[in-house]
Amino acid sequence: MIRNLLLLLIAALWASPIAAQSFPVDDSASHVLEAGPIKMRWNTLVPQPGQASTMTGQVVVLVRLDVSPWRGRRARIYQTLPSQPIGPVDVRWTANGPLLPGALRDGGRTLVYAGPIQSDRLEDTFRITIQADGNRVLRPQDLTFAFEIELESP
Repeated sequence: MIRNLLLLLIAALWASPIAAQSFPVDDSASHVLEAGPIKMRWNTLVPQPGQASTMTGQVVVLVRLDVSPWRGRRARIYQTLPSQPIGPVDVRWTANGPLLPGALRDGGRTLVYAGPIQSDRLEDTFRITIQADGNRVLRPQDLTFAFEIELESP
């Protein structure tokens, strides 16, 4: 009986997915194409009772990811955004390729690339739309996006 329990435990451990290890991706060559802070605008001037008082802004970013340490490997790359003190921040972006368009809420991460790393750098242009609760945005906020990579088994 104990032998059967041990075999079941070993089988369960073998079958369970092991969390992939993530590594930070250097995106220091990325830059915002428009100077100055993002101009946020109210979505409605006078929200209805119970309706959120949200603000929306857009920015264009040239995303440059240094993936040279993983050249020749298959990987998944995620964009992350830490939780924000101003409350929920929703972000959507379009991409021209090779990175994927997507959406992200602060405190989360979203897949932006899956496949082989064939060059030293992945580069794309993101048109980013940011939405936040206008009642909580009292001053300019820095949003610090980051990227992380998970390698697939060789």
